[in-house]
Amino acid sequence: MDSISIKGLKFYAKHGVLNAEKELGQFFYLDILFYLETSLSDDQINKTVHYGNLSSDAVQFCTSHRFDLIETLANNLAMYLMIKHPLMQKIDVTLHKPHAPITESFEDVSINVVRERRICYLALGSNLGDRKSYLNNAISQIEGSKYMEVKKVSSFMDTAPYGVIDQPDFINAVVKCSTLLTPSQLLELTQSLEVNAKREKKRHWGERTLDVDILFLGDVVLFCDNLIIPHSQIQLRSFVLEPMCEIDPYFIHPVLKKNMQTLLHELQQKNK
Repeated sequence: MDSISIKGLKFYAKHGVLNAEKELGQFFYLDILFYLETSLSDDQINKTVHYGNLSSDAVQFCTSHRFDLIETLANNLAMYLMIKHPLMQKIDVTLHKPHAPITESFEDVSINVVRERRICYLALGSNLGDRKSYLNNAISQIEGSKYMEVKKVSSFMDTAPYGVIDQPDFINAVVKCSTLLTPSQLLELTQSLEVNAKREKKRHWGERTLDVDILFLGDVVLFCDNLIIPHSQIQLRSFVLEPMCEIDPYFIHPVLKKNMQTLLHELQQKNK
């Protein structure tokens, strides 16, 4: 992908933990590298990202907000610029604090933050109460997030319970979104949706008002104690593969290297 860079953008602001930093302020510097498809600009400024406007937006944001940590400033700035300039696909922000309160001799303190738009797929399920309402409410909350853009929603599918069968049938669906969220932030969002639905975890794979799983996040492959991406059970669950095939049958699993249509066919053959 093509990129445009801005280096050494200077501004004066009052970010810092110490009272002197909050009261007196200091100079900061920004390096911004952003990515977009420039071949589509057709020599028209409205079809690209105006780097002059981007620079002004960055400085205005940094000077009109106050944060204790440069980590917070850099993260919020990156997200703000991505939202303000939707043609950007990825941004790389380096924030320099050359006058940081360090007693030893040093040249610079900086933080680098990279954020990008990625396609994610979320699986929704419910088998308690008004099942359709729980799914619809979750979708509405996703649409309400400024960091999420819903692209497609599959049909709601009635499915038999998986794993623990002595419980009511589920309604399942898959939502395709464009997101700016990191894996950890996306996990926080899915957990908040479940909390808002007053989900109670009584038993593993048991009944629930709402279940929200992260299936895919672009080509991210992540194995952590609290989060695995792609979801480890995708190839075993028809109630995931069927709605995935409805909205994106040729999406390729980044680990298994097979598309959704192939995985569903293999599962159906296995279950015959």
